[in-house]
Amino acid sequence: MNATTLKAYFEKSGLTVAFMQEKTHQNFPDFLSGKKTPTFNQLIKIANVLKIPVGLLLLDRPLESVAEQINFRTVNSEHLSQPSKELLDTIAEMRTKQDFLRGEIDTDLAYIGRFTNHDDALLVARFIRHTLGIDQDYYQNTDRAHIIQYLRKLINRIGVFVFFNGKYKDNTHRVLDPQEFRGFVLVDKKAPLIFVNQKDSSNGQLFTLIHELVHLFIADEEILGHQSLKHDFDSTEAFVNKVTAEILVPQASFLKQYRQTTEIAELAAHFRVSEFVIARRLLDNHKIKQAHYDQLIDELTQNFESYRQAQITEKTSGGNFKNNIRFRIDRQFFNYVQNAINNQQLSYTEAFNIIGVGYKGYHILKEHR
Repeated sequence: MNATTLKAYFEKSGLTVAFMQEKTHQNFPDFLSGKKTPTFNQLIKIANVLKIPVGLLLLDRPLESVAEQINFRTVNSEHLSQPSKELLDTIAEMRTKQDFLRGEIDTDLAYIGRFTNHDDALLVARFIRHTLGIDQDYYQNTDRAHIIQYLRKLINRIGVFVFFNGKYKDNTHRVLDPQEFRGFVLVDKKAPLIFVNQKDSSNGQLFTLIHELVHLFIADEEILGHQSLKHDFDSTEAFVNKVTAEILVPQASFLKQYRQTTEIAELAAHFRVSEFVIARRLLDNHKIKQAHYDQLIDELTQNFESYRQAQITEKTSGGNFKNNIRFRIDRQFFNYVQNAINNQQLSYTEAFNIIGVGYKGYHILKEHR
């Protein structure tokens, strides 16, 4: 075995030395440096953890691979110059899921790319609500804790696959950074796919879910990073944000509720959204001036950053494993995989790889089918 080859695949994995020591052998640092040579059985274990064929570790040098180009526009039409391996691998994982689904679905979705960013935002929002089968006051049908699940089901029904995760697959050592990206969308007429970063706040996840849905209606792929909350520099993002805001907080309902209370926190609670969204609606409807809006955004950002830091330092149990895995994986997607297994089109090993779970996770999803 060539230590340089092992080091190359290890660095590509994004895993830590401590993790490899725990999962393979305590001498893993010496294997990396070439001081010691692993036995073949140890090499098999290393390859399994790195999720590569063991034969690659026996080569004199690693195979060259071309990293996927991110042909997505990010906020303000910028491109990520150095995307993390977690982001690249998550995009690749979702593309694999989409490729599988594309082979299972025959019909096209007529609404994909139906509009452009030159259309009327209120008209587009109205059409999206109609497509989802909801009226402008749909938020009254659920509470704040369940609004994401409520909208996700509706989005599923119109043929969009929605995935959530805060890490790459099940790897707790490869966390997805919401400071880098909040979500992304993969446009396709048969199997459109939305991915939401679960490490973001619940309000942030809600905004991302609807924001990326709107992108499907204009057939525009993007990675949603952190936007400038004070100014709109990109015409497409400005349009998508306007449609998103109209869906989350319909203007007519907002103006009606505003006559009852002008308190931002109360308005946010009523519409089940963040105070950032309400602040923007106040500005758009000329209820506050730009200077007041900028001050509000600064205050809200400072409060949110304090909350975020507290969440980072606070030790949590990570929630219920079963509920987490059921929430992460799109149920309709799993049904397609299960049907492929039943029709002997996929082996269980292939299914586990496509879903991104192991034996235990698969059976949790199967019980919930």
